[in-house]
Amino acid sequence: MSETDPTKIISEKLMSENIKEIGKYKIIDVLGKGAMGIVYKAMDPDIDRVVAIKAIRFDLVSEETDLDEMMIRFIREARSAGKLIHPNIATIYDVVKSENMTYIVMQYIEGDSLQKVISSGKKMPLEKAVHLIAQICDALDYAHKNGIIHRDIKPANILMDKEGTPYLVDFGIARVETSTITQTGRTVGTPSYMSPEQVMGKKVDKCSDIFSLGVLLYEILTGKRPFHGDSITTVIYKIINEEPFASTEIKKSLPSGFESIISKALQKEPQKRYQTCSQLKQELQAIAKLPIQETFKKPKKRWVRISAAAFVIILGTAAVLFFNQKINIPFFNAQATSEVTDESPLPPPSSLQSITGVPMLLKQQMVQSFENKDFQKTSNLAEDILSSFPQDKTAQDYLRKAQDQIQNKATAEAVSGPLNTGINQYNSGNYTQCINTMNQVLKLDPDNSSAKQYIYLADRAKSRIEINNILERQRKSEEVKDLESILSDIEPDAFAEQRKADLTLLFEHYQNIKSVYSDITIEFKTTREAQVRFSHMLIAVYKKTDQRKVLFDGVKTYTLKKFGNQWKIVDNK
Repeated sequence: MSETDPTKIISEKLMSENIKEIGKYKIIDVLGKGAMGIVYKAMDPDIDRVVAIKAIRFDLVSEETDLDEMMIRFIREARSAGKLIHPNIATIYDVVKSENMTYIVMQYIEGDSLQKVISSGKKMPLEKAVHLIAQICDALDYAHKNGIIHRDIKPANILMDKEGTPYLVDFGIARVETSTITQTGRTVGTPSYMSPEQVMGKKVDKCSDIFSLGVLLYEILTGKRPFHGDSITTVIYKIINEEPFASTEIKKSLPSGFESIISKALQKEPQKRYQTCSQLKQELQAIAKLPIQETFKKPKKRWVRISAAAFVIILGTAAVLFFNQKINIPFFNAQATSEVTDESPLPPPSSLQSITGVPMLLKQQMVQSFENKDFQKTSNLAEDILSSFPQDKTAQDYLRKAQDQIQNKATAEAVSGPLNTGINQYNSGNYTQCINTMNQVLKLDPDNSSAKQYIYLADRAKSRIEINNILERQRKSEEVKDLESILSDIEPDAFAEQRKADLTLLFEHYQNIKSVYSDITIEFKTTREAQVRFSHMLIAVYKKTDQRKVLFDGVKTYTLKKFGNQWKIVDNK
């Protein structure tokens, strides 16, 4: 855009904190600013009502995007969300495009976001937390029944009024913002609350909201997020591949029944989660009503194992006492045993031999050194035992385990340098170098999970860039009528011939072509096959009448396959 572009001027005016009015609404104050716009507190003079106005700026979208068409879609989707009327959903009153400005007028909630409540460090009583999540469940269940998925459940999108009543905001808006801003390569918000299918760019349904609700429940109850890391990449990998620590391990006082609810909500596969928010709410309230001693009760089987172990210990002790008495071997008192340390001198083996012939204190030191992670000492002690008692199974086992740990440590030290190099290459966007470096790591350590993780992530990131580049070439080539460039990204077959015939006809009869791709999602079937779904709007001027027409406005799906190192379009729908 040029500096005199009226759209940019309007956007700068929209983002100004000194603006006095928007349409009929009188601005009172600025409530907050974000990547996509600014939120005002305003007055509706017609009915003397305080409202919140979220002004959306579209100038951050690619310069070649048809802003008018994008705004129309935005208004259509936001108005759909405005049909939701629920006591725990902030109502959308109006969605307006006026003077090249697009804004949403919604219910004003006086209070703080749940994010601020959590960040304050104040502990939320268990009963209050359950009541809060139950209300959010009701709101989401209502929205889902009306065919609307939120897609951005997080503490910042839950406002709390003075009485502590929660209100969900940004219904339907989050999706529009995310899909629009994605074209410029920006990221809206944090992935910490997203479901596995959402971070992978797959189609989402209500089960994705339920996963996000599980993350929220975990954080409210424990004060920590279930998936955290030093980078977005790490967080995304954990969401897709790892299970979080049990909530009852993070917060010991939490009744154990809550862990089963959180675990089910956070299942990686959508079909294994709760299928409705009301199911989650019912189980949550049922657990909350149980007496504390019931929710803390452990399975009976565990007590059986403990009892059996105790019985074996008692029986073993009795046997040792019996044999000590019969064959006159000294038995060490409890005080002597408890004072054994890694530095304790070994008494003469002849006075310490157990009934198996192995010095008991030597074996104790071997076990203790392993628990202290002194694996070299463990190895040395095991070898000392085996030099006199080569058939001793315990010493053989500890020698093997200690030597495995020593080898693992040596391997970890050898791969730490290239592994860090590969991670830095990934974070810098050098995906090809990252893959090459991580393959070198796997030659040293074939089971290195971090190297495998980054090869997977780098390959996907590299492929996403290549596929997006193909789509951008297709779009631009349509506008400049470059048929050769379009066909170069298509694998020659019947589909290519049909595409050539369609484009030849288009280029012959139309001019001033405008091609817009948006809402692009990429789903990988395998490492060498992907399906791309996107909205396509094609506008052109018919040469005979000079009339501008919308030739296509709908969703397209391309299937791409990798031939060697190059992605090609092989089919479309």
